[in-house]
Amino acid sequence: MAPQPATQTASIPSPPPAPTISPDYRSLLSGWLESHKRYPEEARQRGEQGRAILRFRVDRYGRVLDYAVVSSSGFGDLDQAVEAMMRGAVLPPFPSSMTSPEIEVSVTIRFDLVR
Repeated sequence: MAPQPATQTASIPSPPPAPTISPDYRSLLSGWLESHKRYPEEARQRGEQGRAILRFRVDRYGRVLDYAVVSSSGFGDLDQAVEAMMRGAVLPPFPSSMTSPEIEVSVTIRFDLVR
């Protein structure tokens, strides 16, 4: 009986673990985003509400490296408000417990009218 050829299985390396974002830094980011979000008055008057998903990369000094609205709110004015908030933004620097040189974050930006 002839020996069976050895089968090779490709070993796919697992992706490196995502940098950990401390709860304190998440809270700082959330506060910064909420305090810098501007609801466009025209959109408010038209009753436009929605949620946009924003993805951005930030370095440990708070510099925004890139950003994109990856899921639209459904309204151009609201999406543009999210982009305007990030244009030239400087976010809080990382706490010393976060050692990564940069992180990528996805957040939902909500535009809700309170009646």
